[in-house]
Parts: sequence; structure tokens; C-alpha cells
Amino acid sequence: MNWVVFSLISAVAFTAYSVAQKRTLDRHVRGPAAFSALACVMHGAVASVILFFAPPDWLSWSVAVIVLAGTVHAGIQILTAYAFRREADVTRIVPVLDAYPLFVLALAVALLDESLTPVKWGAVGLVVAGVVIASRRETPSGGRLSIFNPSVIAVVAAAVGIGFYSILAKMAMAMGGLSILQIYAVSWLAALPWTFGAAWFTDRAGLKAALASPSALRHSGAAQAAMLAAFITGFIAFESGPVSLSAALMSIRPVLLLLWVGLGAVSLHSILSRPRLSGDGRARWASAGLVVLGAGVMAL
Repeated sequence: MNWVVFSLISAVAFTAYSVAQKRTLDRHVRGPAAFSALACVMHGAVASVILFFAPPDWLSWSVAVIVLAGTVHAGIQILTAYAFRREADVTRIVPVLDAYPLFVLALAVALLDESLTPVKWGAVGLVVAGVVIASRRETPSGGRLSIFNPSVIAVVAAAVGIGFYSILAKMAMAMGGLSILQIYAVSWLAALPWTFGAAWFTDRAGLKAALASPSALRHSGAAQAAMLAAFITGFIAFESGPVSLSAALMSIRPVLLLLWVGLGAVSLHSILSRPRLSGDGRARWASAGLVVLGAGVMAL
């Protein structure tokens, strides 16, 4: 059951990345396109070294599948950076993003001939309910944002992309011929032209400023180190276990993020002395809990 351990490690690493990504976007890099391009440049440098010493068979079908996955990954990078930059409260965004096991399940049924049982349909309902609760947060003026607001649309599209990416990665692994490091490297190199091109044509000044800023490079580098750990451990989990179960375990990130932000933002005394959760606090935990519960039921 090593895939269970690696799935949990990947979830922790992705949580660290989410926190570092939000901090970097708020304080050091001014736009999502520039952040995504900077991320791909850093991973592209690591990928180039890997592929220099361990080149794959560039004409194989497994490489073609991972190149397609890398193109999807570029879209995921830009969409999530946009949503994280736009929203002040990442604990509302991550539960929506981590509904991706729902799309992994749907794609596994369509492309990998997995069956969809009534129990899994019930899990789908739990995940959808969690997404709806997460997206309908109160604004400072007391109103509620529609589920069709741009941030929610962006993270839902990113979740669909993660579903496609997970299935494509599993397909490439099943074809054989690529190591975990080669899959990581080819994926990021395939994403690089798209993200860098998007930043160059839409926010050239922001990209140049980020590349020239030591603080932007330092904080973005820390975020990408967490992403690297999350990618490698996630791929190991996909390779050694069922993709739907691995994805389900990785979706515990909403609860990890709530714990991270909550414990990091307040002292233990204030937690213990707080009489009860506010309505907004209960909504956060309810949305995260429903997404994780639904993902867990999918894995049964």
C-alpha cells in the first residue's frame, strides 16, 4: 500500500504549494500569467537536466500522451494562478479545485472502462454539494458570490483539467517506456511554451519584473520546490496504485489547508477559548468535509 503513503505526502506538498503560491501572488508577482511562466521556467530548467542525462524515445506514444498532458497542465497553471490571485480567501478556492476526483471518475468511466456504481453516484453528490457551499461565500458587504463568478469558473475548469491530466498520466504509465522523472520533465517542458507565451503577450512587463526580482524568484522557487515534491510523489502513487483511489486520497487538501491556515493564523489559546464557529467558519469546514467524504466514498 505504498501508493497510500505517497498520495498523502503529495496532498501535504500540494497544500504547502497552495499557501506559498498565494503568498507569492499577493506580495511578489503581480499577475497569474507571469507566475505561471516563472513556474514553468524553473521546472523547465530542472526538466532539461533530467532529459539531458535520461532522454526518452521522443517518437513513442507515451511521450505524445505526456506532451498532450503538459499542454493541459499549462491551462491548469494559468487558471489556478488567476483564481488564487483574484480571491483573498484560499480556503474557499481549494475545496472547489479539489473536486477533481469527480472528473477523474467520469473520465475513468469513459476512457478506462471503469464502472460507476450507485455508491459512487452518491459520492458525486457529496462532492458537488461541497463545491456549491465553497463557492457561495459571503462578501465583505454581506452578499453572496454566484457560483458563476470568474474565480469559481476558473477553478472548476482547472479541476476538469486535473482530471484529464491524471488520466493521461496514468495512460502514459500503462504504455511503459518512461520513468517517473521523465514523465515529470516532459510534462513541464510541454507546458513551458504555452505559459511563457501567454505571459509574454498578455503581461510582458509583469514577466520581466518577476524575472528581475530576487524576492519573486526566491519565493516562487520555494513554491515550486513544494510543487516538485507533490508531482513526483503523486506520479509514484499513480504508478503503483489505482488512479481514482490515489486522486481521492490527494483531495484531502481542503482539510489540510484549513488546518494550516487556521493554526498558523491564530494562537492555540484563541482556538481553545473561541466559543463556537461562525456561520462562515462552519461553511468552510462543511464544504471541505463534503469534498473529502465524497472523494473517500469514490475510493471504496
